[in-house]
Amino acid sequence: MPAFSRRRLTVALLIAVAISTSGCGVLAGERPTVVPTDGGTRPTVLPTASATEGPSASPSEPGTTVPSDQTTDCGGAPVEVGGADLDVTLTGECPSVIVGGTGIDLDTTAATVGALQLGGDRNDLDAGRVATLTVDGQDNEIEAEQVGSLVVNGDRNEVEVRGAIDAVAVSGNDNEISGSPLGPVGDNGQRNTVTAR
Repeated sequence: MPAFSRRRLTVALLIAVAISTSGCGVLAGERPTVVPTDGGTRPTVLPTASATEGPSASPSEPGTTVPSDQTTDCGGAPVEVGGADLDVTLTGECPSVIVGGTGIDLDTTAATVGALQLGGDRNDLDAGRVATLTVDGQDNEIEAEQVGSLVVNGDRNEVEVRGAIDAVAVSGNDNEISGSPLGPVGDNGQRNTVTAR
């Protein structure tokens, strides 16, 4: 066999071995969604094929995947909610909540939320008091009791706060924001409406 062909065969064999040992291959069937964590201390709310738990679940171990479409106690740990077309209710102490997905209906009215970051599009958030609310997605609808600091980076979002918003910073476009009273407002976007009710 010529030396050139052996080199080609050796390179092809090395690539095949690298792919098979690194887990980079095509597998048939459904695969679980895996979300990176910050050292295994963050409960994650993800869609699951079949929920085996009852109508309320509480993560008992750090990094536990909690079935969606139910009530989840944050248990004093940060929470991530991701997926599409989910109905999720959070309770308890939630130091931070990160939402990334589409069509998520999230209710945090029974939770104490420190920081909430809403990414993704067409999500619906019902919240009680939130210390810091950041809206990065588009076409989201947010209702809250009170917000300490509101940052809106996305476009076409509706934020209605029944109480006070201590500070507002908007860099997106075509957003509608209301609250009463309003603290300082910084609007660097276009066609935004920020009103005190």
